[in-house]
Parts: sequence; C-alpha cells; structure tokens
Amino acid sequence: MNVLNDTEAWGLLLGAATPWATALIQQPTWSKPTRAVVGALTSAAVGIITVLARGDIAHAQTALTTVALTVVASKAFYDGLWQHTGAGALERATSTSPTLGP
Repeated sequence: MNVLNDTEAWGLLLGAATPWATALIQQPTWSKPTRAVVGALTSAAVGIITVLARGDIAHAQTALTTVALTVVASKAFYDGLWQHTGAGALERATSTSPTLGP
C-alpha cells in the first residue's frame, strides 16, 4: 500500500505541518482560548481541504477520520515539538503589534 494514496495519511502529514502555517497568523497578544480556537479551526480547515483535494468528500468515514487526524496531529506536533522550537519567534516576527513585531 502506498501511503501517499491514503487520504488519512495525507491528513496526518499535513496536520503535522499545520502549526507552522498557523504560527504565521497567530498573534502573541491573543488570549489562549482565542489561539486554541484559531489553531483548531485552521487544522480542521486543512483536513477538509485535504478530503476535498483527494476527492473523498462523499465517503463520510474517510472525511471525518481525516479531519480528526489532522486536528490531532496538529495539536500533538505543536505541543510536542513546535511550541518548544520556534513558534513564539515566528509569531512575534509576524505580529501586527508594533511592540512585538520585527
């Protein structure tokens, strides 16, 4: 079985990359609940786009599994690695706040 032909595998891979993209839009001045909602919604959107791109939107189980895996992978990757290796720096660099930006 080729992993790249599996929608769920794509969801996991893209979920792991989602924190990098999310850090570009997250703002350090936002509250933790706001940041959590933005992260979850961004991850879910990536999962939905993955399902649409793979043409599996008609398969409910595949679609729901892919979206769930994308959200879980994103959260796990952020908590386990990205948060400790540069998310804050990227968020500050892309901040719209004049005191926190570049």
